[in-house]
Parts: sequence; C-alpha cells; structure tokens
Amino acid sequence: MTSTGKNVYTSGMAKITPIKAIRRFCIACQGGSAAMVRGCDDTSCALYVWRLGEEQPQAGRSGVQAIRCHCLTCSGGERAEVRRCAARETCALWSFRFGCSPETWRRVRARKRGAQPLLLPGISLGGR
Repeated sequence: MTSTGKNVYTSGMAKITPIKAIRRFCIACQGGSAAMVRGCDDTSCALYVWRLGEEQPQAGRSGVQAIRCHCLTCSGGERAEVRRCAARETCALWSFRFGCSPETWRRVRARKRGAQPLLLPGISLGGR
C-alpha cells in the first residue's frame, strides 16, 4: 500500500495500481487507442466503469473485484482456470486475478502454508 492507501504491485521497477492495470488492459484490448477506450460501448464488461483509469466510488465494486470478475469470465467461470492462468507476461490484470493485491495474496498463502498449532480434543497444552 502507498501512503495514500492505494494498492500497488511492484514488477521490477514499475509500480501499478489495480486501476492502472485495468487502464492498460483496456488500451491493449482496443488496439492501443485511448480514444477507442473512451468510446468503448461494451457495458457488459466487468471493467467498463474502470476503463478510463479513474477511481469510481459509485461502481459498486472495487477495481480488484472487477478484475476478478473479468478473469472468471475470461476463463469460462472456472476458478481453477484463473489459478492456472498462463498469461503472466501478456495480461496487465494477471497479478490481481485473485481479487486482491499481490501482497495480500502472498501473506494469506504464507499463513496457510505455515506451521499450524496441533489441537487434540481432551488434551490441554496450556500448562494448567
């Protein structure tokens, strides 16, 4: 997170917010034309309200949630396909495909893979 509270993704030297990632994706989708992104009329796209790269408080969902929705649509609604997505080098949205920032994903994954306390019914390890 930045000092302004925005999620950022660090790739090498570049930092990118989910909203900037959406903007990059939309520009690539429209053949590199910012004017075509402005004129896009695909209102069924999960990224539509975010396409101009600006905060949208009235959108009803966050930028990363919109990315997650788009990724699920792209992969035919299959969560496992989103996880296996191989478009790392070609898709600006790839880092946010789980619906959270990459930093959050790494923390959750490390916590789940880390050592867990062994809890046995009827045995107290509290030293009482």
